[in-house]
Amino acid sequence: MTDSYGIVPGLTTSRETYEQEFRWGSQFQGVFANALISGSAVDVGNTPTFELRPGLLLGQQIATGKYLAYSPTATDGTEVASAILIEGLRMLDFLNNAVDRFYAVLVGGPVQAAKILGLDNNAKQQMDKFIFDTSSSFIDMPGAHWYPWRRQINKTAAYTILSTDNFTLFDNTGATGSVTLTLPPIANGYYFGIRCGAAQPFVLLSNETGNMVNSAGFSNNSVSITASGGILVAYTNPAGTKWIVEQRGTATITAV
Repeated sequence: MTDSYGIVPGLTTSRETYEQEFRWGSQFQGVFANALISGSAVDVGNTPTFELRPGLLLGQQIATGKYLAYSPTATDGTEVASAILIEGLRMLDFLNNAVDRFYAVLVGGPVQAAKILGLDNNAKQQMDKFIFDTSSSFIDMPGAHWYPWRRQINKTAAYTILSTDNFTLFDNTGATGSVTLTLPPIANGYYFGIRCGAAQPFVLLSNETGNMVNSAGFSNNSVSITASGGILVAYTNPAGTKWIVEQRGTATITAV
């Protein structure tokens, strides 16, 4: 289907009123990947919103693998900035149905920060494969280690943490009772955190037994905090055999 069949010859109205060259440096420095763009993706800064502009920052849904516009307040995976759209895409077909589009996206390389649509400081810390033209500023250094969390997610009910949740800080704001988070099967390279937003027991439970090391013991199955504002960080040792739990703040650790 095409909208050019039978069209009257001559100039039509302008389709685009902007120029969005967001890359810099050699054209060979970009890293590209194939991507399935969700038909429900919108560009909230454009009119109409179903016209996605080049330079739009994207995040990938964990459940579907599809890309939508990056949203730092989302909880489906699109809160992690992971790609940039390189061409404008219309997400409605000529019958006005939303359809998925298959196209390449930029996943690394030099980019102009001011021309990335939807970019914020949180996204800059997640985009460790990109080089910003403003990298002389420390906050614009990709993947800056002073900001370790890729995501911050609220949980008020029991949840089993996934490997794809790595570098996530969980909080229990709004919880009315105990909340238990079960860690994934242990492996090296994991880093998780919990923060008490509500004065309710917030529990980290190992997938195994007796492999949690903390100030309250060396072979625990679980650890928890209750005091509002308390933070625990759990990460694995290089051998992938122990969860090392560190206390941040004055919250008392309870270990089992």
